[in-house]
Amino acid sequence: MKSTVNIKKKIYNPNKLPFLQAQILKRIYINISKNKETTLKELSVLTDYSEHSKILLSAINSLVKKRFLLRLKDDILDFFLPEERVIFFNKVIKESDYKNKSYSKKILNNFDNEIQFSLFNEKHTISELNRYGIIHKWYNYLEEFPYSLIEDKINEYNLTSNDLIVDPFAGSGTTLVSANLFHLNAIGFDTNPLMAFVSKVKTVWNIDLYKLKETITNIANSFLKQIENIDNIKIKNDFISRMPKKEINQWLNPILQKEVSLLKNIIDEIEDEKIKNLLLLALSKSCFDASYVSLCPGTTFYPFREKEEFWDLFTKKVIQMYKDLKLVQLYNNYGKSKIFNHTCLEANKYITKNSISFIITSPPYPNDLEYTRQTRLELYLLDFVKTMDDVQQIKRKMVKSSTKLIFKESESEKYIYNFKEIMQISDDIYEQTKDKNWGFDYPRMVREFFGDMYLCLQAMYPLLKSNGHFLLVIGDQTIKGVLIPVGDILINIAEKLGYVNCKKEFFRMRRSTNHNISLPEEIIILER
Repeated sequence: MKSTVNIKKKIYNPNKLPFLQAQILKRIYINISKNKETTLKELSVLTDYSEHSKILLSAINSLVKKRFLLRLKDDILDFFLPEERVIFFNKVIKESDYKNKSYSKKILNNFDNEIQFSLFNEKHTISELNRYGIIHKWYNYLEEFPYSLIEDKINEYNLTSNDLIVDPFAGSGTTLVSANLFHLNAIGFDTNPLMAFVSKVKTVWNIDLYKLKETITNIANSFLKQIENIDNIKIKNDFISRMPKKEINQWLNPILQKEVSLLKNIIDEIEDEKIKNLLLLALSKSCFDASYVSLCPGTTFYPFREKEEFWDLFTKKVIQMYKDLKLVQLYNNYGKSKIFNHTCLEANKYITKNSISFIITSPPYPNDLEYTRQTRLELYLLDFVKTMDDVQQIKRKMVKSSTKLIFKESESEKYIYNFKEIMQISDDIYEQTKDKNWGFDYPRMVREFFGDMYLCLQAMYPLLKSNGHFLLVIGDQTIKGVLIPVGDILINIAEKLGYVNCKKEFFRMRRSTNHNISLPEEIIILER
């Protein structure tokens, strides 16, 4: 390492670095630790930017201005380490040293001890298990409703095992899991293949636990043996090469890419489909939790934020799954679920008219969150998409709650032109954005969103039994200071479609991420 320079200045927070700068800095620090020169060609290959890219050169210069690096001349890449960055430098180097990394063997040595969990000490009711989050916690989803809500509504509406419950936007399967625990059969729809997969895995409980434990032990042995020679192992799956380079590097550091690829390779060899899917779910959730990403609620990347090790997360997740299955199998009388990776607008292909007793869901909100972005890593990892064209096809089927989900041919807005309140809100948002170079597509997003919700309410209406109920958990929104009373508008649309006794009940308050105001989240209740 070259000698450091002692100049006291304000220390810039590494976690506030843009991802490109953080990526470049890590590589330069590693090279400094090896007394190796960094070249523009090397950084170009790393970042997928041209050697002459102004973006790349600007990122390098910014790192010098923020005193993460020093150099004698602006036109050379001969870097020095500022004295105030020595501790941070050592931390980065230690985290990058995968050859001396150790991996926990808890999954092999203490598996039986780990499953002796407090819930086994006494008999628990299904209600207690549901509220604790058994099965649910395998994979949590952004902004999902509480596990207890479904139970509360099952009791309130006196639903029995003869009733069918449906969730048009199944997400991570909260409705389906709770319904099954309380002896109800359920059907869910989700256009995102990852979420359909999650819901499917979380509702398959008849797994041979002896075989599951044996399989977990085998894959752990294989992983721990092969990881010692990871650089020389040929990985069969190729999600890393298929996922755009700039994206995969945003999500996973190089070591984690190798670890995840190796474990995916091993799990893919499992013959038992139920066990294989269960472990793929554990793999994907552990990979996500160990990644750079933070949902706040958008997708932001923090390359220097401390995260738990991927293998430790996977170990905990499979033990959790084993525990939950052992508990739920004590109750051999539970409902069954079907999940379809289709839009709920196609529900009539799978559900007969007048057959649904109860629909409950939390649809997307018109908040400009693009949900395939938040699941992009797992979509590639589990082979649901191979190219960005595949991602685009998923986005085309989703409710247009984000400007990024609107395409040239989108035309759902035509169904709500006669709803004056929607058109007025669209006009008000336009007035707030017309003189700016951003936000021009927000008015259309609002129109398209309510057009899609019109189609959803229309599609589900004939499938409901007479006196059947449709509940939507939805929150008001603000866009550029314009309030969108989502619940009131949905009630207005529903009444035009023939629903009766439409009302809303308060659920909880939320804080707007864009404005310092509280927004109500409500349960919209519709009846046929």
